[in-house]
Amino acid sequence: MRPLRDAGSERAHMVDVELYGGKRGFLEHIRARALYALGAYHSSQAIEWAAVERLAFVCKGNICRSPYASARALSLGIAAASFGLDTREGSEADPAALKNSAIRGMDLSSHRSARLDATGLANGDLVIVFEPVHLVEIRRRLGSRAPVSLLGIWSRPLQPHIHDPYGQSDRYFQRCFSVIDANIAKLVEHMARNAAPAAKDLAPEIQRANAVHRNPCHRTPD
Repeated sequence: MRPLRDAGSERAHMVDVELYGGKRGFLEHIRARALYALGAYHSSQAIEWAAVERLAFVCKGNICRSPYASARALSLGIAAASFGLDTREGSEADPAALKNSAIRGMDLSSHRSARLDATGLANGDLVIVFEPVHLVEIRRRLGSRAPVSLLGIWSRPLQPHIHDPYGQSDRYFQRCFSVIDANIAKLVEHMARNAAPAAKDLAPEIQRANAVHRNPCHRTPD
């Protein structure tokens, strides 16, 4: 008799889980997609864009995802900063993040990590996180002091959970950074369309952002 398998495990065997950060990342991706379909994160898209003056990217360690996202936003003319929920102040970017960022034209050599606290944020900040668990933690720490959104819900295909690339392959780093690029491109569009102070006169930057995430070398499978 063929043994029964968990549905998530079965599907994980059928897809290239490395593109999601491994089996755990893939299962978190499936879970987050299901919760999004049930409406769990829809409030994260209700942003008052006209009040947004800066994007504040927050991940766990502030050495991979958030510094890359901040650098990408800054390169497109958007005011941005990055923080970590659980980091040591002053740490350099992860060497693998440094290398894979350079491949995509971003220089993280001057990055130094900063821990998130209320004093690091300013009026007009939109806090952007990479995982649903970060969303819960930010709301616990900050309450309603700043609007918070998930980065991976702005572009398609949806990826509400963008798994941490720390310790992962270069292939996953590139996949992760590609997903970040695609979603930042959409954020820039929303900001420009809704006259956010941080996104004035951004037509050329919107074109550049779209060109980055449409590069066929960095396509993101559903």
